[in-house]
Amino acid sequence: MQQRSLTGYDRRTFLKTATVGAGLASVAGCLGGGGGSGVTLGALNILSGFASLYGEEAERGYDLAVEEINDDGGIDGDDVEVILRDTEADSNTANQQMTSLIEEDNVDGLVGLDSSGVAKNLATPVSQYQIPMMITHAATPFVTSPEGEHEESVGNDYLFRCSNTVAHDMYGAAQVASELDATEWATIGPDYAFGYETWDYFQAFAEGLGVDAEFTAEEFPELATNDYSAFISSILDADPDAVITPLWGSDLTTFIGQAEDAGWFDQIDHTLFSVGMGTDLPSDGSPLPEGEWASTRYDPFVPDTEENTTFRETYVEEYDTLPTYNAEGAYRAVYLYKRAIEEAGGTSADDLVEQFSGMQHTGAVGEYEFTENNQASVASIWGEVSYSDEWESNILEPVDRMEAAPEDVRSALENSDLPAGM
Repeated sequence: MQQRSLTGYDRRTFLKTATVGAGLASVAGCLGGGGGSGVTLGALNILSGFASLYGEEAERGYDLAVEEINDDGGIDGDDVEVILRDTEADSNTANQQMTSLIEEDNVDGLVGLDSSGVAKNLATPVSQYQIPMMITHAATPFVTSPEGEHEESVGNDYLFRCSNTVAHDMYGAAQVASELDATEWATIGPDYAFGYETWDYFQAFAEGLGVDAEFTAEEFPELATNDYSAFISSILDADPDAVITPLWGSDLTTFIGQAEDAGWFDQIDHTLFSVGMGTDLPSDGSPLPEGEWASTRYDPFVPDTEENTTFRETYVEEYDTLPTYNAEGAYRAVYLYKRAIEEAGGTSADDLVEQFSGMQHTGAVGEYEFTENNQASVASIWGEVSYSDEWESNILEPVDRMEAAPEDVRSALENSDLPAGM
């Protein structure tokens, strides 16, 4: 397991950690809140395996925010540190790492999480520890849907999310679908919560928004699949007009290469990729083919605001590449803690939760607020993939930023049993 400590003075340092202790302590209130001089946040991201890219991008965001804040006087005069741990995309590992961050490092709050399945499994421990968690990536709506609303809902007072969700993405995807010359739809997605929820929400929004759509083939390969040929053949044999796919990480890259070899993009009229990371990497323009549709949780050019321009330019200067949504979400989460701590006058967990609840904020993603379910009311962003010679990267051009107002999302889902999570 990995730990990285980001202080602004000891950047990109890799530390080895011993195996952390067993189970979750049942006693709440054993977190930081003054365990030392300064503010310490614990970050949980994927740093190894098929989706390590996401953790690396998050690390850049944390690092940049920490350096800026500390260079500008810190948080109420105290330096901030982010201790980054590897979840390995595994719930047990993530729980161990979180326990260690709380009990051994006395962190004042938590950030991160990339996997929807991991996020759902950590919801109860977060509540038991009574420590705030700001989710920056994992997209399942069920972690911001309060317990009891649905059999899978696990939301609680301590869980917040500053990025958008499957509900945001699929609300926008259904609107994109309504404009395409496509009736028969299929999906290929990962065999866990994110894959199934993407397909369920897409169908629900298509119905709720009156999209003329039929739903045919569906395939759910396991994470870290090396051979997609059977799944690709099954979808091609069904001959849908369009496919929506939430494959991500190296799974997306592997799938794209094999799909191209199988003639996928000659046979399938439209493929919608509900993962923005794929538009940015690698730098030669792949893996997403130009002209296909993709979503993102943050666009470096939209909205065209001073906050977004400043963040983009600072990030490019530091890392010589456009910022991705996982970097932006991580960066913004640290600033959200800065504001909450300064307005609360300290790091008491309950005071931070009170500050986060209903908070209105402006960042590179634009203006938003946290809804009654602790979900940021950010936009749904979809666009066509285009390669930019200037940036030596895929971008979305044109791009459509659709405001996903909670009342509109709830209305579109009213005939389904799915929660909006906002």
